[in-house]
Amino acid sequence: MGEVARGRLLRLLEGFGGLRVMVVGDLGLDHYLVGDAGRISREYPVIILTHERDEYRLGGAANTVANLATLGANVLPAGRIGADVEGDELLKLLSKTGCGTSAVVRDPATRTATKSRIVAGGTHGGGLGQHLLRVDRLGSGTLAPTVEDGLLRRIERSSGDADGFVLSDYGGGVVTERVAQTVARLAGGRYVGLDSRHRLLRFPGVTAATPNLEETAEAAGAPLKSEDELEVAGARLREALGAEALLVTRGADGMSLFEPETDPVHIPVANKTEVFDVTGAGDTVVAAFTLTRLAGGSYLEAARLANVAGGLSVRRSGATPVRREELRAALDGRPTW
Repeated sequence: MGEVARGRLLRLLEGFGGLRVMVVGDLGLDHYLVGDAGRISREYPVIILTHERDEYRLGGAANTVANLATLGANVLPAGRIGADVEGDELLKLLSKTGCGTSAVVRDPATRTATKSRIVAGGTHGGGLGQHLLRVDRLGSGTLAPTVEDGLLRRIERSSGDADGFVLSDYGGGVVTERVAQTVARLAGGRYVGLDSRHRLLRFPGVTAATPNLEETAEAAGAPLKSEDELEVAGARLREALGAEALLVTRGADGMSLFEPETDPVHIPVANKTEVFDVTGAGDTVVAAFTLTRLAGGSYLEAARLANVAGGLSVRRSGATPVRREELRAALDGRPTW
């Protein structure tokens, strides 16, 4: 990256502060049950974990919220969680990020989506070690009409000051067609980004979308085994969405950006050698891409800055938001660990 481009990205990064973003989606909680594993049970051939501590982090759409907040934005999450202890913990974590929670609906008929990971060897130095098992406790998957009505009222009341929106669809049932259409109507031309796990083409009219390669192949209905196949599929999907841009994240192969009437741009991965855990990296990319665009950057500048942010995210264990200071240091070429 040249010095002129680097300086431009640093100036855009400074513009993140004060931007207001509403994230509408499937808020979740990540639970880590951490301990030491050094024995095998005599009763059954299973590993015994000596429990040391529990850690809780924001997951799903809530991790996108966390990344936006640590990058300097004012964020308002909107979604549905359960009236349970996991929901209490999630709201507590959201409050610690400085986010308001007035647009979060608590629904007694569902559970707060929680992913519990049993982790061994992470008791020294506060890190996370080897993952042994993951247990998913999912919500109901559907919104009751009264809950959907309540969520829409809260979105409408809180959306006026937003500079942009993100639809974060993890398949938990919050981003219904009605919810997406309401956000598009309320946006009135403001930026609406889409991050959808398995329903990319269900939300036409968004401003931009950021699928990974697997999600792109699923939407295209064919495996994408070559760059040529990706270029054809990416152009068609962007056009089908009616979006200004489509950014496909490709893991170790970097990113590919699609815009109208221009050739795709393939961006090499920012960090190929220091990959520890990819959990939550997509949410980091969404946050940096969104804020760069809202700060006045082009889509190519947004992709480049998101690429650097994603490269920082995979260096840490678990879903760990990237801070603006870390991103600034990375752009300056200074150590970030």
